[in-house]
Parts: sequence; C-alpha cells; structure tokens
Amino acid sequence: MMLARNSNEQRQGSTVVELAVVVIIFMMMMFGILEYCLIIYTTNIAENAAREGARSAIVNASDATLVSDTQTYVQSLMAGLDTKMSGYACNVYLADTNGNNIGSPVGATFGQYICVQVSLTYVPITPGLIYLKTFTIQSKCSMISEAN
Repeated sequence: MMLARNSNEQRQGSTVVELAVVVIIFMMMMFGILEYCLIIYTTNIAENAAREGARSAIVNASDATLVSDTQTYVQSLMAGLDTKMSGYACNVYLADTNGNNIGSPVGATFGQYICVQVSLTYVPITPGLIYLKTFTIQSKCSMISEAN
C-alpha cells in the first residue's frame, strides 16, 4: 500500500515567500501614505503661518518694526518646521493686486496690499521609496491694509 505524501511538505517555503512579498508591498504603502500626510501637514502649516502673518501685518502696518515682528510671529507659527526643513524663508512686502513685490510694507496706507510669503524646502523621510527628491513648498497670502 502506497501512502500519499502530505501536500504541506512540498510547500513549506512558499508561505515565507508570500509573506515577504505581502509585507514589502504593505510597508511601501504605509510609508507612502505617511510621506503624503507629512507633505500635506507641512503645506498646511506654511499656509496657515502665511495667512496669520499677513493678518498680523495688516493690523500693525504703522509699526516701524513691522517686517521683523511679522517674521518672528510667522516663525513662531511654523511648529518647528523652520528648523527641521532647510531653506526656510519668510518675506513681508507691499504688494500690488497680483501679489508682486513693490516695496516696504511699513506705513502702508488703507487699501494697499501687504503680502507674506513663506517658503521652505521639503526633504522626504523616505526618498528611495517613492522616488521623491527635495522640493520647495511655498505659500503666499496678501491682505488689504487696515491702517488709517
């Protein structure tokens, strides 16, 4: 009488190979989702900092230290990203209706635009995973001055 071989003996290594393939794909998806969330988070922080900085600038347009005060305020809103990411810059300037720089915002009159531009270089945490290189995240917000 011939005994049938157990089919598990022939497939002992296949489970490990299948697990390795599934785990690699799962980890790539997880790190990709994490990277995407960090990009969105960084963009959101830069946008909010620029908007709040512009609001602060239009309210205090008559101050002589408007530019430095606004830059300090924006930096405090960056949640530490100004030191973690390279290339951080905050520009405060008087703008035309298209957002172009036309001079110093100090002493802006009622109805003139004050613009705050925040930019930083995003460095991905998983550069080899999704083939991302560094790129610049930029946010610009213009508001009309409320000075008298």
